[in-house]
Amino acid sequence: MRKLILAAALAGCAIHVVPASAQEGAAQEGAAQTRVLSPAERADPAAAAIDADQIAATVTFLADDLLQGRDTGSEYYDIAAAYVASRYMAMGLQPANDGSFMQDITFRTASNETAALSFIAPDGVVTLEPGTDFVAGGSFTEQQVELTAPMVFVGQGIHSPENGIDDYAGVDIAGKIVVAVSGTPKTVPGEIASTLANTKTKYASENGAVGLISIRSRESLKSMSFDKLVTYLKEPSETWVGPDGKANVQDPNLRFQAYISPETAKRLLAASGKDLDELLAVYDDPKAKSRPAAFDMTGEATARVTTKWDDKTSANVVAMLPGSDPDLADEYVVMSAHLDHVGNHLTDAPGEGGEGEDTDTIYNGAMDNATGVATMLEVARVIAMGPNRPRRPILFAAVTAEEKGLLGSEYLARNFVRDDGKPVGVVNFDMPVLLYDLADVVGFGAENSTMGQTLIRAGAATGIGVSPDFLPEENLFVRSDHYSFVKEGVPALFLMTGVQNGGKQAFTDFLGTHYHKPSDDLNLPLNWESARKFALLNYEIVKMTANADQPPMWYEGNYFGETFAPDAPRAPALAASEPAE
Repeated sequence: MRKLILAAALAGCAIHVVPASAQEGAAQEGAAQTRVLSPAERADPAAAAIDADQIAATVTFLADDLLQGRDTGSEYYDIAAAYVASRYMAMGLQPANDGSFMQDITFRTASNETAALSFIAPDGVVTLEPGTDFVAGGSFTEQQVELTAPMVFVGQGIHSPENGIDDYAGVDIAGKIVVAVSGTPKTVPGEIASTLANTKTKYASENGAVGLISIRSRESLKSMSFDKLVTYLKEPSETWVGPDGKANVQDPNLRFQAYISPETAKRLLAASGKDLDELLAVYDDPKAKSRPAAFDMTGEATARVTTKWDDKTSANVVAMLPGSDPDLADEYVVMSAHLDHVGNHLTDAPGEGGEGEDTDTIYNGAMDNATGVATMLEVARVIAMGPNRPRRPILFAAVTAEEKGLLGSEYLARNFVRDDGKPVGVVNFDMPVLLYDLADVVGFGAENSTMGQTLIRAGAATGIGVSPDFLPEENLFVRSDHYSFVKEGVPALFLMTGVQNGGKQAFTDFLGTHYHKPSDDLNLPLNWESARKFALLNYEIVKMTANADQPPMWYEGNYFGETFAPDAPRAPALAASEPAE
């Protein structure tokens, strides 16, 4: 697969940026391509210095077969981390973690070794078969779990007063195993629904539940059958271990969690005189006027689980540039990009390499996320070399374990490396699809905070447009590392390449053909001029954010601000017809 070597890659993609005063002479020499500088580049020599070759060089190194897909905890990820740290050092950036560029994190995997589940029905004890009737996850809090408790049905397990939903109304779940249907109400917008889904177990745990049995909704079963779910959940789960030595879990009181098959769910609910199909029909109907009420179920459930733990270490790579304004010295602007990918899948089925080629098992992650790291490093380089330091300090973070569930960024957001300040805004770089001529971007999170206004101004300065989200069903705002900071109350912006010039088709084609596959590699026709333009826009956003009189603020009434930063200052909400300028 490794058809491109560094020299060939750089020789084939170089575009030399020539200042306006020198463009005529360069054209006469025929030594370089020329382009018209944007207003941002004419006003700022550092902006004009953004170099496509620098981005290409970084991507070419990080996506090489020699790095074996940069899996979290592997020596190949460590090589990538050392490379990023050396780049920070060459730029003159300061180590951000007590004299080190590395924020080491212990990650723990939990593998279910044995599991048993039974419940009491009117006709006696029903013993379930693991892998057929149910599948249980491992525990991060106990390696040996034995539990008997009454059960309570709680609908979809949603508690959201602001959306008029409380599936727990009328029941006490303390000391009980909650039984809930997967999914979220169809009346709730996608990004909010994703947040509610991710906090189900947290609410149950905080209110005293000791276990969770999940029933797959019809919609969930269409996207993944129960048999496939069993295969998926047999893989070890993973989390980080905090400085206190405890594994990070949002639901420590839930000692047991499992999914049951549709057939088992029917039998379990029938024991309490309920019909599963009737219940599921309500959740399938977006026009349903009421939701099934919670109720205490007949009998008890008994669960036993044995879990094996394995620990490994991987690091976030962090650097800082001090700000120039002492009054803003404690307000960090964070730039983040995940450095990890999914490694070398040696057990994959043959055939990825194509006819006449060896099987390709290396998931290089050129687009996901070598391009994002390369963009961040180039923005860092030009900020560091600029004649005027930004007013606010900037933290640069190449984070680990994004592919494991945003774990590295979550650790950083919860254990911020700087004792002298806090993050006030985040700009995240993840999988810019640089396969066409970039003309616009999509700004995820732009509607939530004043960072959206910054995006509009930066777009005007660079000649890059801003388009609405063309894949709202993907809920991309909650699926990358910036969201770890959002959950800590920090406004964030995440740019994706846009829709113009075939951008929408390029993105959807990449998702369908190359995303998380070995073909996301250096054989893709990367457009390095688009990479330069994407870096330029992000540079302007970071610079404007770092130099603004006020830090980013959530808009009044915004769901994420109200949920995660209820006491933070607010900016007036924009009217629906009012431009974010």
